[in-house]
Amino acid sequence: RLQAPTTSTKNLSREEEEPSTRRIYSTMTSSEPIVPLNEDVPDAISSRSDKGTDGDGDGASFNSFLNFVSSKSDDGKSDAGSDTGSYNSFLRFIQTDAGKEDSIRVVKSTINNRETPPSQPTNKKQLNSRPSFYSANFSEHFFPVHDDTPRKKLSLASRYGAAMARRPATHLLVALVIAIVLSFLGLKFGKFEVAVDNSGWWSRGTTISNRATQELVVGLNRKDLFYGGDDEWVELQTVTQPNWQSEDESEDGEECVRTNPSDPADICDKDQVDNSTLQQVCSGEWYGSREMVKGGEKNLVGVWKTIDAESSNPTRSALEADAMYDLCVAEKNTLEVLQKEDLCYKCSTAGNEEDSCIEPYSLVLMARLFLADNYTASYSSTLGSESFACDDLRTSWTATIQKDFTSMLQNCVAWAIAFSGDDKNATTALVENDVNMCPYSQFLPTVVDELFPSANPPVVRYTSSFYATKSNDETIDQMYSADQNNDFDRSDDDPLSGVYDTTNTAFYDIYSDSIVGRDMSLAVGSAGVTFIAMMIHTKSPFLTLMGLLQILLSFPLAYFVYYFIGGLVFFPFLNFIGIFVVFALGADDVFVAVDKWKNARHELPSGTTEQIAALALPDAAYAMLLTSTTTAVAFFGTALCPVAPIVAFAVFCGLLIIFDYLMNIFLVFPALCLYDTWLLRGSKNPCINFEWCCKRNEDPDSEATTPHVNETDKETIKERISSDDEEIQDDDPDAEERHKELEEEKHALIHRLLDGYYNFIHKFRWYVLGLSLAGSIVCAVIASKLTLPVSSEVSILPDSNNYQKHRVWSQQLLSTMLAKGEGSEVVISWGILPADTGDHLNPDSWTKLVLDDTFNPRTDSAQTYLLGFCDRLFANDFASAVSPDYVCPINAFDQWLKVQSAAETPQVSYAQNCNGASSVPVPSDIFEDCIISWSKSVNETYVLEENNSVKIMQVRTRSNVLFDSPFSDLKEEYDAYEAWLASERETAPAEVNGMFHSSLDFWWYDTNGQMLQTAYGAAAIALACAAVIVFISSRSFILTLFAALSIGYVLVAATACLVGLGWELGFLESILFAILIGISCDFVIHFGHAYTMYSGDVNRHYRSHFSLTHMGPSVLAAAFTTFCAAIVMIFTEITFFQKFAVILFMTIVHSVIGSFVVFVVLCDCIGPSEPTKTYDSIKTKLKQCF
Repeated sequence: RLQAPTTSTKNLSREEEEPSTRRIYSTMTSSEPIVPLNEDVPDAISSRSDKGTDGDGDGASFNSFLNFVSSKSDDGKSDAGSDTGSYNSFLRFIQTDAGKEDSIRVVKSTINNRETPPSQPTNKKQLNSRPSFYSANFSEHFFPVHDDTPRKKLSLASRYGAAMARRPATHLLVALVIAIVLSFLGLKFGKFEVAVDNSGWWSRGTTISNRATQELVVGLNRKDLFYGGDDEWVELQTVTQPNWQSEDESEDGEECVRTNPSDPADICDKDQVDNSTLQQVCSGEWYGSREMVKGGEKNLVGVWKTIDAESSNPTRSALEADAMYDLCVAEKNTLEVLQKEDLCYKCSTAGNEEDSCIEPYSLVLMARLFLADNYTASYSSTLGSESFACDDLRTSWTATIQKDFTSMLQNCVAWAIAFSGDDKNATTALVENDVNMCPYSQFLPTVVDELFPSANPPVVRYTSSFYATKSNDETIDQMYSADQNNDFDRSDDDPLSGVYDTTNTAFYDIYSDSIVGRDMSLAVGSAGVTFIAMMIHTKSPFLTLMGLLQILLSFPLAYFVYYFIGGLVFFPFLNFIGIFVVFALGADDVFVAVDKWKNARHELPSGTTEQIAALALPDAAYAMLLTSTTTAVAFFGTALCPVAPIVAFAVFCGLLIIFDYLMNIFLVFPALCLYDTWLLRGSKNPCINFEWCCKRNEDPDSEATTPHVNETDKETIKERISSDDEEIQDDDPDAEERHKELEEEKHALIHRLLDGYYNFIHKFRWYVLGLSLAGSIVCAVIASKLTLPVSSEVSILPDSNNYQKHRVWSQQLLSTMLAKGEGSEVVISWGILPADTGDHLNPDSWTKLVLDDTFNPRTDSAQTYLLGFCDRLFANDFASAVSPDYVCPINAFDQWLKVQSAAETPQVSYAQNCNGASSVPVPSDIFEDCIISWSKSVNETYVLEENNSVKIMQVRTRSNVLFDSPFSDLKEEYDAYEAWLASERETAPAEVNGMFHSSLDFWWYDTNGQMLQTAYGAAAIALACAAVIVFISSRSFILTLFAALSIGYVLVAATACLVGLGWELGFLESILFAILIGISCDFVIHFGHAYTMYSGDVNRHYRSHFSLTHMGPSVLAAAFTTFCAAIVMIFTEITFFQKFAVILFMTIVHSVIGSFVVFVVLCDCIGPSEPTKTYDSIKTKLKQCF
């Protein structure tokens, strides 16, 4: 521990005390001869004789030196010992074995026979005479100041550091070989593969997800369970199913579609599918059909937007002549590309020798029909027609025609809205012809936007064009390539612009998968920034190389543990954020280790490498452990989320932080020992250190980082001692002391800047404190305005991307609005249990089918309950029938019984299995035979049986929300279903009270909810860990409070900035906030640890100044590299990466402000002079009690 600062002018200053104590210890421990102060004295004088003594080994020379050390007058000047003979004689004497023990005892008692100083410094000399941290620890461990004080035993970490310094090359090579071998094994045999298909972004293991999982297993295998045999049931119950998001593909790799799913003999026949679709296309039936718009067909879709579509008062319309012409030309050019590459379905048309692609379904097609006065004719009548070419269309499109067409379009839209409940795919097909309302035989509301019905005047801001294209994978890839090459005409001009994708957004998925590697290439830029920053900071290519190896090796080592020990096989693209994280935070650890070493070497220039390692390495390892722990805990806390990519990301990044810390110890630490050893030997190799070539020759004190035992001569000591006695006359002596402290030591530029900064901040500290508190309050008010998103949809690509534009613009179409208004389908199931038996952290391992053995619909009470269930369900506002003619299975069965029992000639299935039953309930002994025969006769697949026993029964209903509805709406809808079903379970017979509801929309709601909940939980864990770490490092309740206030400022200030950028608290943002809490407290922890490095009662201003100058360079360097890594990440395209970069950027900026301004000012104004006093008092009392 450091002793209290000295005040007596009789005390040796640090500059005088250090040479004497250091030379005494170095002389006794070093095998190298020590050069005396007077360099004219030959080396032979200090050499040992074979007998262990020299010729002048009497006590005279020693006593002469003691007179020199103890004869300081009050003015600090030596009146004895003006020559160097006594000192050199002393050096020769203490190198003898006979003189060691006595010399140590006498020197210690002589040097320390002084008065006890007060605890607080009062002038410049007292500040300058305060012993340094590493000097005090050096004396404590190697050369106790008081004769009766035993040498403090080195800690385990110090002993390991000393052992490392004895054989640094061995430690470095062994660690390097082990790291490389484990890295090779991890990447080679760990099946390293990046999952870029965006799968797995669903919660697993929760009640809602387990329900949806089992219902989805049934839904995806419904036809097989209904038409197949017992083998299908056995396989589903015994074999874990693959990822449900993966497509069912045939052996040739192309999508396989069953043309008649209700036919058990149906097989996947692509040619048959193509022929069927071609027939539908060429007959004109494709226009307005479900096959035109459903995602499985993967038709090419162009979405168009007018130039002022986003205006609150748009004036341009897609119905204008110029807009119709641009749209016509764009469609024609796009069709030529599809025709040339054979990507569309071609039909033979009148007047054309070759088959050609049909026109897309769009406003242009409707306009041509309108001009031809051919509303009721088949759309196929216009195929290949050139009667209305684009030029003719523009010429004919007069203001009167446009007005009439607009009026007709309004009628069609009104008709579509009126009948929107008939088609739950938001693509209303009006097959019933009503010329007065809508003259088209088939009309879809995809050609107008959602505001068109209410716009006055009526304008079309968004519209679309559907092309009849082939759906195989090869065609999709070719169309994607054509779009990437800008072959499709987008008409990027006034008044229209367009973007392309398929009905199932295949381009979006392909592009988002492809840019993962491109974004990861930016990690090279991050590595370059880190390399430059480390090179500048360390001034050593060797240390920079070791630092980069530390960072690079942490990635495969983390994967080794991730795969072989953690058992995680799923490696999502999200994990690559760890590259940026480890380059940013890994450099921080290098800076801390190097700065700690150089600080120790600066304070103990005569210490051996082993001694420096014993002091500096444990201190550096402890400081890095604090910050690494908070960051790793923040990541691991996020692993609470039941979403596989988030868990994998959290675990992998947490492992990266751990292995970066370990590699710093096992690679950078021995590298520092080698570095120091080479410099002690006087190496000028620029690969080791190039700082020597940049130094001024006239600066004798600038070689602090290149230590030499003979760096200080007697005259320099006397000059420094003399300078300590100069009196400072000023109205504010404390300010002068702070301004002039440590002036004798030539600091680096960064230290001089930090000195100046502290003087400024100290002068206005109370004003800065007030501004900090006011700013924090303002930021907190702004941050409170952060809201939840109005949509639960998650975007991977930025809004500027064409495929993201396609998604956003498509949401503006009237068809999308109608779909949202209709809600989504909810399934209520009996006979299955909520379960997910697969590996929740691997999307490719899904689940088995789990049946509810308690389900028994045979009893009269069960049948009666089920018969009235749907009437009670549809009486609620939150539920409605999926279509006007929908009847629940048990009710349809009841109607069938009534019809068949009254028929003169009932169906064979009824006659053979129902024994004349006329209604529900049916006798229990024939119930299953009867209802199974009915289901087979009408293809009711929502009643499933195995071995003539009803196993699963399901009811369909429609909710009022969709997956992208506001989170609060989804929650309200789910809770309404859950509350009603809970009350039903209480009254239902035991054999049918295990029903539950599920839907993909509720599953997505659960995914969002789990992520938000995880974010809050992880944030709480990170904050609690930060508080514990700060307290452990500072052992001060007051500093822990200061740190909490500083971290609080960082969070509210960063959040306020994000509110200013228009962000919402989506689940991605929430996860990132939780993670970055761990990063935001790193700088404050460093400052808090440095503030308490001096024990006892030490002035708060000196502590604040010391913490700022001691850790400031490392913190600023770390902030710079992290800042640069964030800048590099901003140029990525994946939204998650960009958002991570923005939050990281804001966090680092405000972390610097929070530590350099808020924390330092709090400490400088009201910081404790004895920060650990309360802790030590409590500890003492607890020891007394126990």
